[in-house]
Amino acid sequence: MMEEILIRLSGLSGVTGCFYVGDDGSFVAQALTKTFSTENAKRAVVVLSQTFEALSMVAQFTITKMMVNTNGARLFIRRSDKGYLNVLADPTADVAVIEAAVEGALKEIKSMPAELLKAAPAPAPVPAPAAPAKPAAVPAAPTPAPAKPAAAPAAPPPARPAPRPSEPVDPAVLDKMAAIADEFLGELSADIFQNQLADNRINREKLVRDPVMKFCYALQKDASMIIGPSAAKQMADKMMVLLK
Repeated sequence: MMEEILIRLSGLSGVTGCFYVGDDGSFVAQALTKTFSTENAKRAVVVLSQTFEALSMVAQFTITKMMVNTNGARLFIRRSDKGYLNVLADPTADVAVIEAAVEGALKEIKSMPAELLKAAPAPAPVPAPAAPAKPAAVPAAPTPAPAKPAAAPAAPPPARPAPRPSEPVDPAVLDKMAAIADEFLGELSADIFQNQLADNRINREKLVRDPVMKFCYALQKDASMIIGPSAAKQMADKMMVLLK
C-alpha cells in the first residue's frame, strides 16, 4: 500500500521520485529512478530527523514540513506521526498541486497499520534441492532416421490495414472540459488544466481526438492525488462523453 502511494505521487507532473522513512530511521519504501542512489537517501534519513528535532527546539514548536530548493531540484519533506514523506521534484513542478497531493497521501498513511510502516526484513535464503542421482545410461539400439518431409512454402503475412487518421475535435470542447475540471478541482483546476495542455502539446488550431483523450487521462491521474481515484474517474468520464 505504501508503494502504491509513492508511485501515485511520482506520477505527478514534475515529480522525479519519492521515498518514506520511519521514526526508527528505517528506509520503508521508495519510488526512485535507477540512477538515484538509495544509499544517499538512507543517509539523509538521519539528517532529516536531526534537522527537524533541532529546528523544533529553536522555534519552540513542532515543525511538520519543509521545502529545500537547489539549483536543479526541490525536496518536499513532510512529517507524519510515524515518519517522514519525501518528494523530489524539478523546478517546473506546481508547488500547490504537490502540496495538495502530499496532504492526501499523509491522510492515507495515517490510517495505515503500524506494521506496514516498517522496513520488511530480508527473506532467508532457501537452500537449493539436491539434484537426483542420474541412472546409469543404457545404450540404445540404433534406429534409422526418418525421412524429412518436404517443407511447405510459408504463407505470406496478412497485409496490415492502413492507420485511420485521428478524428478532428471542435476547439469549444476544451472550454467545456475546463468547466468540468473547475467543478471537481475548484481553485486548483486552472493551473492543473493549463499544465497538462502544455505537457500534452494540445493545439487548439489542430485539435484531434487521440491527443485530447491522452490529455483527459493525464488530468485524471493528477486529480486522483487531490480528490481521490473515484472522483477523478468521474471527472474524466464526463470529459470523454464530449468526444463521442
